[in-house]
Parts: sequence; structure tokens; C-alpha cells
Amino acid sequence: MNSGSTWNDWKFAFFILSSNIRIHPSYSFAIIALVLCAAYPAHAQQDTTTNTTDSTASAPKPSLYQHSIQPSLGVTLQTISSGDSDAVSAVWVTGLDASFFYDGDPWQFGAKLHAIYGEQNSGSGPPRKTQDDLVASVTPSRTVLPAFNIRLFLETAAETQMGDGVVGNTTPTKFLDPVFVYQSLFLGKRFESVAEDASWQYDLTAGVGYALQETVAQNFIFTQNRNIVVTAQNPLSSMQNEITLESGYSAIVDFNLQENIGQNFQFTTGWKTVAINRIAGPSLPHASTFFENARVTSLLMVGLQYKFLSISYTGDLTYDRNVSLRRSLDQSLVFGFKETL
Repeated sequence: MNSGSTWNDWKFAFFILSSNIRIHPSYSFAIIALVLCAAYPAHAQQDTTTNTTDSTASAPKPSLYQHSIQPSLGVTLQTISSGDSDAVSAVWVTGLDASFFYDGDPWQFGAKLHAIYGEQNSGSGPPRKTQDDLVASVTPSRTVLPAFNIRLFLETAAETQMGDGVVGNTTPTKFLDPVFVYQSLFLGKRFESVAEDASWQYDLTAGVGYALQETVAQNFIFTQNRNIVVTAQNPLSSMQNEITLESGYSAIVDFNLQENIGQNFQFTTGWKTVAINRIAGPSLPHASTFFENARVTSLLMVGLQYKFLSISYTGDLTYDRNVSLRRSLDQSLVFGFKETL
């Protein structure tokens, strides 16, 4: 193959990625290195793959259970000397990714859990949270149009934070306050492919449908209400409900890849994006209106692991005008330990 052409293709792809979600340049180079480590050994191997098939194929197949639990931990120590004083700080990030999948005919069932929490500790001040996200989802599906390999999915997901924090410099957050829950009923397809020698596998789920979203908030104040002073005489309940119901069209894309690129070396990547426009109506909204009122979440994970040592990138993009008028992007590049159970 033409290695120069391939290198240019990778550079162009990551230029587009960086432009869209504004990844820090140092993170971009790290991701390029990870992907190249996975790509070149894979292309150098003899082709032993099976053809890509839709998991809704009409031929009967045996039931299959897949499950994975991956805890991880990364720690960075830093010492800063200034005059006669030394300041020591530690930044640690811990995470847990778990998944379960049942592949039957015509039923399928998937469940995922993603949790990541990071904190900076130093002797000069209180601990400062650097990253916090907890997402859980369950997705049953059934074949409804075998001739076109179309499935009907019902995905229920919840997202919240685990520790106390602040949004917009004034609005406090805590566990389950707020929590975003949605139920999306959508039509789509699920593709999967596995190499004959089991050296790699991937799956892709994509579809469009309709979703109901519930935002549960006890003390969390929505963006549009933050200019109002909350007092005992003017409580938060007079401005917004504890449970806010919204609905609208939805689009979901979920991609996962796992590849063994050498003895004890493993490359993994996952990308999931969910968009809910939250404008109920019989007609499709204008594009600008869709994105102005939509809640969009996008989670990108790229990792390279050797035995129990790992380097992983996580980018979590969220846009929700109830939370902030600007998009939120949390990124981390962690060198640490990961174990697959």
C-alpha cells in the first residue's frame, strides 16, 4: 500500500476532528500516534477477515453473550519550587467502562456504563474536580423489517455527575442534580464484523426516531432562570419544575472497535453521539432551530493498552441550552493502568 498516501489521509481526518470539537493540539498528536500504531500493523497482516454482515440477517444463529468490565486509574505528581517553598500536587483520574450484549434472533439487548472522575489535590488548597461524568444506558431491539434488515430500538439512558461542582460560576451541581434521562424509540440498523482469527471486531448502530427527555433538577437552575434571585418568598419551584419534560426527533450513532495489534497489545476506540431536538411538532424543524434547541452529547474514547499499562484519550462534548449557552468539552489524556475483567 502507499504509506505516504495513508499518512496524508490520517492527517486530514484528524484535522477535521480537531476543527469540529476543538481538541487541544497536544491531544491531537497523541491520538494520531495511537491510531497509527493500530492501523499499520493491521494492514501489514494477511487478510483473514470475514465479510461485514448486518446482525439482523435472516439466517438463524445461536445466541451470543458478550460482556466486559474495564476499571482504570491514572496519577500525575507535580512539584513546583518557588523561593524557599515547595508545592506538591497530584492529579488523578479513575474510570470504569462496562458493557453487556445479548445477540439473539430476533431480539437483541445491550447495556453500557461509562464513569470517569478526576481530581487535583495539593497542600495549598482544597481538592478541585477536573472531570466528572456518569452515563448508563440500556437498549433492547427487535427485527421489524427482515427484508430490509431494519430493527426497532428503544434506548433509555441517564447522565449525571458524581461529585459536587459549579456550572456558570454560580450554579451548584451534585449527584443526580441535575440528571438527564431520555427514552428514544428509533428505527435503524446494527452492523457487526469479526475477524476469522478473532484479532479484531467492530459494531455500528445508527438510526433516527423520536425521544422523550426528562431533566430532573432540585437545586440546579436552568440558564434562562439564572438572572432571577431565588429566595424563600420566590423559590426555585415557582420558576421551573423539578421534572422538565421535553420531546422531539432524535438521531443516534454508536461505533466501537477493538483490535489486537500485537502480542499483549490492544487498540480500542468508541464513539457515540446522541442528538434530540426537543421541538415537538408534525414537521421537521429548520436546521438552525434544531441545533439551537437540541441537546447533543458526543463521547469519543481512544485507547492503546499493553498488558495492564494504558494510554487513553476521552473527549466528552455536551450542548444543552438549559445547562449553558455554550458547548462544554471535557478532555483527558491519561497514562495509567487498565485491566479487563
